[in-house]
Amino acid sequence: MEYGTLIKQAFKLLQESLRKLEEVEYAIKLLEEEIEEYRALVDKESYIPKEKFIKQRVRRLIERMKYAVDELLMGVGIKISLVGNIPDSDRHSIVNYIATYIDRHIRPSDTLFMLDDDKVGIIFTVKEREHFEIIVRRLESMLLNLKAQTYSSRNVLLNYKITHFEIEPTMNVEGVFSKLKTFE
Repeated sequence: MEYGTLIKQAFKLLQESLRKLEEVEYAIKLLEEEIEEYRALVDKESYIPKEKFIKQRVRRLIERMKYAVDELLMGVGIKISLVGNIPDSDRHSIVNYIATYIDRHIRPSDTLFMLDDDKVGIIFTVKEREHFEIIVRRLESMLLNLKAQTYSSRNVLLNYKITHFEIEPTMNVEGVFSKLKTFE
């Protein structure tokens, strides 16, 4: 074989390799975009969904409430603040621990999600308003228990505020989420 044909074959192989490399780079770019979208939907440490992920579910629940007369839809917002000499990474881990702890102690039909780095939202369906009051008292006792645990084990003071309200069938999703984020 001549050097000319060998060079042509090598050049063709190089072109084919570059095309495949471009395909791989494109696939990696798509994967990177998917990962970024996933990070916007779910907290990567606790796997707790974020607000953006839950909005569609809440929208469907509100629509269902228009036809369900025997159920109430209730919202709870919890703002968690930590006082102490805590690095940001530990602060995030403690908030995730608290959210995961609460998530393990609510019914599977209830929806817990992260509103912000320090705010947790929960959507409950209940039969009667009195049941919701019991749930809120139980949440407060869980948070008091966690407050004692974090202070004794990590020397961190846990403060929290809870807001709760009934979600009306006439409300929209944005209104629900703005109420969940408002603490008086």
